[in-house]
Amino acid sequence: MDASLFDRLQWFDNRVTIGDVIFRLESKRDSDWNLGDDYLVLHKGKGLVDQYARFWSRRDFHPTSIFEIGIWDGGSLAFWNLLFEPSKHVGVDLAPSAMSPHFDRFVASRGGPDRIVARWGVDQADSIAMRSIVRDEFTSPLDLVIDDASHLYGPTKASFETLFPLVRPGGLYVIEDWAWAHWERFQDPHHGWARETALTKLICELLEATGSSTTLIGEVAVFQGFAVVERGPGELLEDFELERNIVRRPPPISKPRRVVRRARNRARRLVRR
Repeated sequence: MDASLFDRLQWFDNRVTIGDVIFRLESKRDSDWNLGDDYLVLHKGKGLVDQYARFWSRRDFHPTSIFEIGIWDGGSLAFWNLLFEPSKHVGVDLAPSAMSPHFDRFVASRGGPDRIVARWGVDQADSIAMRSIVRDEFTSPLDLVIDDASHLYGPTKASFETLFPLVRPGGLYVIEDWAWAHWERFQDPHHGWARETALTKLICELLEATGSSTTLIGEVAVFQGFAVVERGPGELLEDFELERNIVRRPPPISKPRRVVRRARNRARRLVRR
């Protein structure tokens, strides 16, 4: 991908534009808005987008098939669609429907459902539904998957195990906001996610899998706002499980307590001498 594509973005205090499409920045939402209702909401700030620009500048990557998980009201899908301009772009979200009529107009302006499809009310942990959508909408393996959905360990891992086998070798799988458990606002013990498993665990498992196999994962690139997993050349079956592809050393064998006591007593006797 040509990183200069990010130069098309025009940043303002509370919005970013790509051509004539306006994205209202959710993190900068305020009452000082006089541009009407013809906009899409974007849950990505300039800092995160700058990280993406650095990543893409290192790769000659032009995805033609994109599957996106977690599109909110369609703003994220529109954002990536304008940058990548894929032949087919499918997004799913747990929300029952889009909250922005502007999204429907955007889809129509970009070629309609032949090129852009949004499926609502889809649970990312529903492997059967996710796999069915991919097979219904795509005629070839996926080039790029972007997961910006729940950010919870269980559902995110379920999506990865479902979709990673459907990514072509050399294709990319992006997991956003993996580091949330390390951010200040999540340190409150009363936070709603206080008992949730940190998504960091999945990133560590992906690194373990990378070290365990030369064919499963080609590379893992980790940024503060996202991690990117490159699909390796190995064949993956539909019942793929990450854990089965990780090799770990067995835990050290613990010695019986009496052996430990004898060793300690022997050491004490030697000290006394």
